[in-house]
Amino acid sequence: MLINIFDTLIIFLIVNLITFSYIGYGFFILKIFNYQFSNLNLGYIGIAGCFLLILLSYITIFAFPHNSLHNIIVISFGILFFLINYNFLDGKKLRQLTIFILLTFSFLLISKTHDDFSYYHLPYALNLSENKIQFGLGNLNLAFRHHSSILFLNSLTYLPVIKYHLFNLPNYLIYIFVNLVLLEEVIKKNNHHYLKIFSLFFLILINTKLTRLSEYGTDIAGQLILVILFLNLVKFFLNKKMNNNNLLLIFLLLFLLTSFKVYFIIYFSLFPIVLYFILKSNNNIFATFNFKVSLFFSVFIILILAHNFLSTGCLVYPIKSTCLGSFYDWTILHSEIERLKTWLNLWSKAGATPKFKVDNVDHYLTGLNWVSNWIDRYFFTKVSDYLLILFVITTTLVLSFKNLFTIKINLKKKFKRISLFLIIFSFAFVVFWFFNHPSLRYGGYIPIAI
Repeated sequence: MLINIFDTLIIFLIVNLITFSYIGYGFFILKIFNYQFSNLNLGYIGIAGCFLLILLSYITIFAFPHNSLHNIIVISFGILFFLINYNFLDGKKLRQLTIFILLTFSFLLISKTHDDFSYYHLPYALNLSENKIQFGLGNLNLAFRHHSSILFLNSLTYLPVIKYHLFNLPNYLIYIFVNLVLLEEVIKKNNHHYLKIFSLFFLILINTKLTRLSEYGTDIAGQLILVILFLNLVKFFLNKKMNNNNLLLIFLLLFLLTSFKVYFIIYFSLFPIVLYFILKSNNNIFATFNFKVSLFFSVFIILILAHNFLSTGCLVYPIKSTCLGSFYDWTILHSEIERLKTWLNLWSKAGATPKFKVDNVDHYLTGLNWVSNWIDRYFFTKVSDYLLILFVITTTLVLSFKNLFTIKINLKKKFKRISLFLIIFSFAFVVFWFFNHPSLRYGGYIPIAI
């Protein structure tokens, strides 16, 4: 019993140290970006730390495996950056972070691994911990074809004795950081009522529906980041003057999302809208996207494409037009890419499960032939339950803050325009999701909620 308590305390200490390391790296990258730190939320700093750690892991894997020595050095530097910037921290916010970890630590301890953990999360991250970069691994195992930066973050938690048992920690930390951002928006004095309601809605949703780390895999963390992206878009439209800090966060979040899963690329369609308003305000875009910022974002996206390419021969797998096919011995054939793309399409449209597969795949995937089966097998289990949760949360908020909705929000044209923007774009994303990969885990949770 005493040994178990001691082990738990050790794990709790390590989790806190890694959390401080993420925040340290967040400070480091935001300082490079000349970000203004006045009252910055620890959640944002931690998310920025994710960005830099992914970039670092993308680079170092070319020279070193992410073994225990590598990871101890990486984590130690992050803690050093944290201590150097300790004076910037608000003691109250640091206590909030510690309390939140205490309250949710059991989520990490009791969560089982994701269903895909043994299939490809573990092999992929463990290979990064044992080997430097390798060409053509996608030919050996389907696991190595699906790029996700979450697996690179997982590999950075490979430590002596603990080994791979903290591979789920990055998902937990992203859950913590997103909660910290939303919580501060809710309790912040003189904050826009629109932001308070938006943040409170998603704070409740995340902590009622998305607390099971076993369901995160490589998909849910990106959807949590998506909440923060839309939150910052709302701030962008609410600001009377262009805010460079806000713009930096929007684009950092977009690039971070793209590294998590390929289907998040669609959210770059928001870029022309943001650019239009930047130009309309006569803001100097180069004041935000200076050489250092542009360099980091450029290198980041190049490395995402490079790691996709080195595993599969595709810049963006499984989009066949970006693949070399049989050009090299280690690149994946176009026919194989098309075959797996069909399988993924079939799986997401409820045409295949561990115990079931439709007889005529081509007919099933033609047009809308799949919809009726998808409704029977998926909508009236997963989606209907989720819609009920959204309905209950929405109804509760409307009844609890009825006066706020009618007086503070509904009568202001600006709030109506922002709401219209959110509705139009989230509906467009839901339509894209429905026709391409209509499984909630594949990017459906947040657009539907918005």
